[in-house]
Amino acid sequence: MKRLLSILVVDSIRELFRYKSFFLLVALLIVLDRLLKHFSSRIQFEFDRGSIHDLQWLAVWIYETLPVEMLDLLLNWKLWVVVLGLFFFKQLTSMWPSSDMRLMHRREGGRLRIFNALSSIKGTQLVWDALAISTVGVIGGIWIGIGYLLGWWVWHDWGNPSALTPFLVMSGVFWPVGMAGFSYSSKLAVLRRSGFKEKRRLFFLLFLNPRVMMMSWLFFLCRILISLVFVLFVPIGVLLSVENLPLRIFLASLSAAPAYSYVKMATFKFFLEVYGPYPEIRREYSEYFEALPN
Repeated sequence: MKRLLSILVVDSIRELFRYKSFFLLVALLIVLDRLLKHFSSRIQFEFDRGSIHDLQWLAVWIYETLPVEMLDLLLNWKLWVVVLGLFFFKQLTSMWPSSDMRLMHRREGGRLRIFNALSSIKGTQLVWDALAISTVGVIGGIWIGIGYLLGWWVWHDWGNPSALTPFLVMSGVFWPVGMAGFSYSSKLAVLRRSGFKEKRRLFFLLFLNPRVMMMSWLFFLCRILISLVFVLFVPIGVLLSVENLPLRIFLASLSAAPAYSYVKMATFKFFLEVYGPYPEIRREYSEYFEALPN
């Protein structure tokens, strides 16, 4: 436990400042965010605050309206365009950093490591990542679906908003595991010395190995809380309250960029720690493990 805390806190922060190319990636993401925000500002949304707090309305929508509209939603090509866009956004925010972290922990890549990391991503790795996150989606769908069916039964028997509880609880329990799956998919995808079957075996440890599952659930729960506070709530508060544009962007980035960078770095080191006992990972990152204190 002491070694794990040292890796997640001391080592992650030290290397965060040592390898400044990681900040370049975050800077690019901030620029992209600014562009998206600029163009999305043309779209007007109507927002009814009262309905958000109306649990009765929410239960009606989830258990009565949603099932009817689900088929039409799945057949809507716009949904799949959004899904495809989210997949490529994940490659930008997960696969690229994972490739960068791989080179960093193997002491490869040189001064232009961040760009070499992008160019080293192969099509087969994208396919692997797509299959892995689809697997997470299926497992999550089954798990959350059980909660949905329980809630649906309660709703149609009693019509009480408490029927939301099974659905929300099951969703909340799966959230950290789902995030771990999305994260590990790209970290396993960039492995060069392991084949498809080896990666698949390692990936399913998240769902089948109690040690990997519990450690991952606890870590990603902490990551979710840190991200919500420093990457979401604080920046949104700054953007809504500060009038000066340069100051607003600076303060929001001051909260979001270091926190985002830190959780990315800490997540990669946690991945190496939790999967460290397995030879495929030790073979890929032999230099890193040899440098660790016993």
